[in-house]
Amino acid sequence: METLRAQEDFDAARFKSFRRAVTSMLTRRGRRLPTLDEVLEAAGAEGRAYGGIQEIPLDRVVGSAAPLKAGDFGPEFLPMSPRLRHRWTRIYREMVEGAELPPIDVYKVGDLYFVIDGHHRVSVARALDRPTINARVVEVRTRAPLGPDVDAAALLRAAEYANFLDVTQLHRLRPAARLECSRLGRYDELLKQIIGHQYFMGLERGGPVSLPEAAADWYDKVYKPIAGLIRKHEILASMPGWTETDLVVEITRRWLALSKAGKPSGPEPAVNWLLLDEEARRWWQRRRSIQLPAQEEAPA
Repeated sequence: METLRAQEDFDAARFKSFRRAVTSMLTRRGRRLPTLDEVLEAAGAEGRAYGGIQEIPLDRVVGSAAPLKAGDFGPEFLPMSPRLRHRWTRIYREMVEGAELPPIDVYKVGDLYFVIDGHHRVSVARALDRPTINARVVEVRTRAPLGPDVDAAALLRAAEYANFLDVTQLHRLRPAARLECSRLGRYDELLKQIIGHQYFMGLERGGPVSLPEAAADWYDKVYKPIAGLIRKHEILASMPGWTETDLVVEITRRWLALSKAGKPSGPEPAVNWLLLDEEARRWWQRRRSIQLPAQEEAPA
């Protein structure tokens, strides 16, 4: 009876995988598991440490550390090949009957897990809606932190951040620094700011300044004061979708614009300008949504 049920669930999972593969093909999305190699290539591996045996959440097991096996399973570890049936159904029966299975082996990168050994067990456990699974964990440190997603945009952002850290060495000189951008291209803007800071430091000192030294000084004297103002005015709460680093880029942009225009410049005037713009944007949003009378005046 359990064998029949296991086979039915395998076929249902395969059909679900097929439907998703067709949808993925039509929408040009990937139809395979993310692999550890592509994640580490983007984020940059820094070191490994054994984390012991743990109960890990199945919904954070997102990919494979074994590229040859990645083709056997689709996203969410749905089985894709009929040759997996025998082993998959055997593991299904063992799990349902309460057999004690060995821990799977995984790499942990940030909050994500990539399977070294145990793909079938993860696939079956997901089909049975198990919340966790027992695993031997090897933790992998990366230069660029990874968020909860491993889609193409997230990997590109991680790759940009890893490249930024390679050049600036900020992760070594200021280990507490977390410069996370939500949009592509912003790490290039940060790097341009640091190069400008490096130039002026060289003028002040009358000699060359290395880029890592300039990056650390920029973080202390530019980034941190602006971040402090962002927290003081609670700007993140009023601008959903932005990160602190996004706002630092935007505020610095305005700081430079004020300076070029010959107006009072610095972090405080730039923050005030941003807050006024945000207030005006909200006013226009309210007006459009409730059709306010035309005579009501917008904020100055």
